Formats: sequence, structure tokens, C-alpha cells
Amino acid sequence: MNSKWPKLMLMSGATSAWLIYDMTTATEAPRQAVAVLQYGLLTCAVFGLVGSLVMFASQK
Repeated sequence: MNSKWPKLMLMSGATSAWLIYDMTTATEAPRQAVAVLQYGLLTCAVFGLVGSLVMFASQK
């Protein structure tokens, strides 16, 4: 069975980790628009990770 869910889990996890690392190691506060964009992208990446985990677990 060739599934796309493991690839999506890997991409979402890597994106989430990169965004969290980028936010925690910032030396100065970003502009409000950039911060909103980062949090929005992080939210989408986490939703993608959770969704792909659920879909992968529900496969037979």
C-alpha cells in the first residue's frame, strides 16, 4: 500500500518544528503581520500533522 499520509506527516512535522525553532530563537520581536503569519502557518501545519496522523491510523 503506497500512502501519501506518511509523507504529509513528515512535511507537517518538519514545518512545525522549523516554525517553533524560528519563533523561539528570534532575537527580536517580529512585526505584528509577520507574527500573525507565523502563527497561522504553525496552526495549519499542526492541523495537517494531526489530520494526517488520524487518516493514517484509520487506514486498513
